[in-house]
Amino acid sequence: MCVILGIQPDVPTEVNENGGRQSATPYAFHFLPPHAMFAAAEVAKYGAEKYGETLFDRNYKKIPPEEHVNHAIQHLFAYLAKDKSDDHLSHAILRAMFAFEVDHERDRVDGEA
Repeated sequence: MCVILGIQPDVPTEVNENGGRQSATPYAFHFLPPHAMFAAAEVAKYGAEKYGETLFDRNYKKIPPEEHVNHAIQHLFAYLAKDKSDDHLSHAILRAMFAFEVDHERDRVDGEA
């Protein structure tokens, strides 16, 4: 069972400066760079269509994190070499995210074994 810390029903509440009460959160999604997130989502959509990925059959989860890192580095070097054939930074961002997710899943499974 996957548990995302900080969103359980028993999370402590906090009060803001206006007296509004809500669950405390350890996250700050509002600080994520929105253009980078949209770019990563655009590449994810393209890849899902290209490789036949579905919500319940994620192709990226079938690839080891080391291979995702290799592809991320490949895109970063292509960017540094001024290659314009692709949006290399968007691909690098997404590959790094995939590597993190697959590695996190692997660690979680290894920890349960």
